[in-house]
Amino acid sequence: MGKTKFIVWILLSSVAVSCQKGIYKEKNHNSKSSEAVQEAAETLSQFRGTSPFNLDDERLILWEKFQFFSDNLENTTFKEYLKKTEEEAVNMEDTIPILYLYREGFNKVLYEVKNSKVEHGSTLVWMLYNMGFVVKTPSGCYGIDIDHRLAEQLEPYLDFLCITHNHGDHYNSKLVEAMVNQGKPVLSNFYKDSPEYVSSTAASYKIGNFTIRTDLSDHLANPDFPDFVTLFRIEGGEDAGNFSILHCGDSGFNPAHFKNVEGDVNMVVLRWGAPRENNILGSGEGQVKPNYALLSHLIELRHKPYPHGQASITKTLEHLPNVNANTILPFWGEKMTWKNGVMY
Repeated sequence: MGKTKFIVWILLSSVAVSCQKGIYKEKNHNSKSSEAVQEAAETLSQFRGTSPFNLDDERLILWEKFQFFSDNLENTTFKEYLKKTEEEAVNMEDTIPILYLYREGFNKVLYEVKNSKVEHGSTLVWMLYNMGFVVKTPSGCYGIDIDHRLAEQLEPYLDFLCITHNHGDHYNSKLVEAMVNQGKPVLSNFYKDSPEYVSSTAASYKIGNFTIRTDLSDHLANPDFPDFVTLFRIEGGEDAGNFSILHCGDSGFNPAHFKNVEGDVNMVVLRWGAPRENNILGSGEGQVKPNYALLSHLIELRHKPYPHGQASITKTLEHLPNVNANTILPFWGEKMTWKNGVMY
């Protein structure tokens, strides 16, 4: 790396860290919080001082703590938590570290989506949970695969919603219903209450300044689920710095299913960097050439810990060197900014 590029990288990393700290403040754990939750709060505070663009030793240690917190929660307990009243849920968050982090990630995204003013020529991208993202530009805001117990609270700030497939860890029914009740588009291959935007074949849409192209893929290369996953390529206008994102959902990553979304793209959302995900990276037919590849679906609390369902951070880090793109590994609540052709 040349001296000039190194200096630019250092500056962008510093900006990214300052953006993570931002104006949102984590909830102070109260006197009822368990020692484990106090540790989680301290871990999160330290983590907010790192950057998703710099996977150094400090960030890796903190990531491993998140994985430890996750592995110590039974998936059945998480499913019960999702059904609890608000008071009951808060009580659980005061005693279970990963649930504290789950709430705080959402609170940060909600606060920043509501309060952030996006500069002309730029785009803000938040990772919410699992494969859920919120993207905000100067002229609009949308969500992809938004799944969270509190997801409905995002409805006032979203102009449209995209859902890659009909699995509960990729959408929230209350948010979907709230969007439709407000006359807002919900794009999917299955939700018929938004009839203009449901399609089981490759399609194209124009919503405000956003251009959307889709294609259909099997689910995790399973021949029993053909055309089950919609791939979403969304491009912002000039006001958004022409930012483009391709969300792959739980795709099988077969280039034959990516022909309608192929080409150069600023950000591609992969899963956890498994070897087959590289199949779509390149310049050939059905391939994409991203500026950045983002790994997701690492801690989904409905699933049992690795190797029985969840993707683990340990295995993801083993995959990381083999992903043929600039790779980002964000955690819940983190914000990334696109400006002047660079993400930071």
